[in-house]
Amino acid sequence: MLTTTARALPDALRDPAAYPHLPEHVEVRETHISLVFLAGDKAYKVKKPVKFPFLDYSSLARRRELCHAEVELGRRFAPSVYRGVVAISPRPGGGLTIAPEYDPQAIDYAVLMRRYDDADTLASQLRQRAASEVLVTTVGAAVAAFHEEAPVVEAADPDALSAVVEETLTSLADAGAPGPRLASLARFCRAGLRAFAPLLAERAAAGRVRDGHGDLRAEHILLGLRVEAVDGVEFDAALRVADVGYDFAFLVMDVAGIDDDLARKLIRGYHGGHGDSGPPDLLAFFCVVRALVRAKVDFLRAAQLDGNAAQERGARALERLALAERFAWRVRLPRLVCVTGLAASGKSTVAEALGVATGRTVLSSDRIRKLRAGIDPYEHAAPSAYGDAESRAVYDELARRAATAVRREGGAIVDATFRRAADADAFAAGAPAPPEWIVCEAPPAVLIQRAAARAARGSISDAGPAVVAGELAVFRGPFQAPGPELARLETTQPVPRLLEQLAETLDARLGARR
Repeated sequence: MLTTTARALPDALRDPAAYPHLPEHVEVRETHISLVFLAGDKAYKVKKPVKFPFLDYSSLARRRELCHAEVELGRRFAPSVYRGVVAISPRPGGGLTIAPEYDPQAIDYAVLMRRYDDADTLASQLRQRAASEVLVTTVGAAVAAFHEEAPVVEAADPDALSAVVEETLTSLADAGAPGPRLASLARFCRAGLRAFAPLLAERAAAGRVRDGHGDLRAEHILLGLRVEAVDGVEFDAALRVADVGYDFAFLVMDVAGIDDDLARKLIRGYHGGHGDSGPPDLLAFFCVVRALVRAKVDFLRAAQLDGNAAQERGARALERLALAERFAWRVRLPRLVCVTGLAASGKSTVAEALGVATGRTVLSSDRIRKLRAGIDPYEHAAPSAYGDAESRAVYDELARRAATAVRREGGAIVDATFRRAADADAFAAGAPAPPEWIVCEAPPAVLIQRAAARAARGSISDAGPAVVAGELAVFRGPFQAPGPELARLETTQPVPRLLEQLAETLDARLGARR
């Protein structure tokens, strides 16, 4: 009997003669756990004989069993795609052939699928910038329907998500993920698990834990007369039995990595289809975990590649870590954050850094003041632009714009001094939520030095050394925010260190929340 090693199998199945319908040619697609042979109008998915902490395809019997599990699961989400299980057997004269599953000479097995065009996936539409708001809203509603039909799991393991997090963090560390970034994300994830545990228990009791898909990525969403989803997680039910918000979060994370606005429309479609993904901060937490899982897969795949392909996949893994960090900041921060302090205290620098970290809109009182005055942001405004009435109008405009940003994006960051009580009152009157405050501070000499330096080079702020000196004369002692403080930051430190200090503070607060 001919024996064929796992290494030789891919080459043998590239031969069109291996297939009963004799396609003109065969294309091969590879992931870290499978090989897919595209032969005419059919596709054959072969599981690699690999074993990872989260997956075991190492034995022939196990691969056959999981081929059947994939077909059963696939027919729930994509009934037009999954056809059955076939054998891979020796071919007389050499090579391999596709045979009926019960061929006694079978050396491996494959899932038989209808071949679909990659152009018909949501991922393709996103890459081509062709995905409309209507399309992603429709996809969101379809996923909600998937979850509504998925079986409720009443005896789910309450520690399953924690186990996924810990395994993922361990695998990322083993794969060489950057240590400081991974440590920060690990601290956040563990704090989030503690914070959301009561809510997750409530949702489980309400039937929100379902036997879902497990891998709802954009490349697995097929578009056509009906939306279908392929490549569910068949190898471990624990990875797909989860809160529906966690299942949905994989797709939200994937879309957000390309277009935040479309991700918000996707969520709107899901809710419009009566899907319940939980409150925004819970969904964002789920997105962090999903981004880390995806980064893990990219690191593992990079280790199987060489040269430029390995570098590209490694870069993609780092992008996923950055996406996880962005969602983590959205969980940490309240919907409305005001960054305040005396002129030249570094508040604008901190606010802009938070805007980059979160992807949220940053609203600056200096910019709005210049806009209202009808002048270039770097042009010096007349004294009348700083009168009491005009300042109240500026802060009223800040509140209106913050309300719009919170409604559209889920949050906003405001950069302003709030020096006068009337300014804070004007803002509070129109604010969309009670703001929380980050106070920036630095020694007086540093404030004067900064003001002089930015006056020399040009700045949006009109607060030169004389203005700063005047503020220091009025505000003796620490600057006090108009409301509850999230943190006080001493801004003589580098910005990355300031953000990490803030993250540590907010993670401790998150972990203590119940």
